[in-house]
Amino acid sequence: MHECLLCERDWEYIRIGEIIMIKKIKIICLVLLFIILITIIYLKLFYKYNFYSSLIGVKIPLFTKFEEKDTHGRFHGDGESLVKVYFSNKQSDDFINKINENKNWKEMPININLNRSIIYKNVEGNTIPNVKNGYWLFIDRHSNTVNKYEYNESLTQASFNYSIAIFDIDTNILYIYLLDT
Repeated sequence: MHECLLCERDWEYIRIGEIIMIKKIKIICLVLLFIILITIIYLKLFYKYNFYSSLIGVKIPLFTKFEEKDTHGRFHGDGESLVKVYFSNKQSDDFINKINENKNWKEMPININLNRSIIYKNVEGNTIPNVKNGYWLFIDRHSNTVNKYEYNESLTQASFNYSIAIFDIDTNILYIYLLDT
């Protein structure tokens, strides 16, 4: 009988251990679920900021208003996108300082050939106006490009994969145009 009491106690300890283990597994699952949810929310909220900031080489301030039109759902991802980013006066001043630190951005006027290819370009109702006062950036995303910031090379290629960013100082609007053919 003395031996049976030890067995019952052992089983009781095992049951208590199982209960504790189940609680730990539940806590780990909840923590993992929380991390996954935070990651999804982060990607949903900040993907555009990170993508366009890395594309133009200048960080776009968080919580600026984005207006995005995209037609890239075509064959092999061909299409064009036009993004408008609206800045407050303070954000605009900070953005201009960052542009001035980046050697690839140039002051207006934009090259006449580039200007003709994008001015009044209509992407699902959005257009880029003829900006007189601001900065511009050209990025050739073609796989065979040698200097991705040189626009003359891209004009001789069979297909076009480039981006142009224009920051209008007068309206505090950043226009980012992407073309993929």
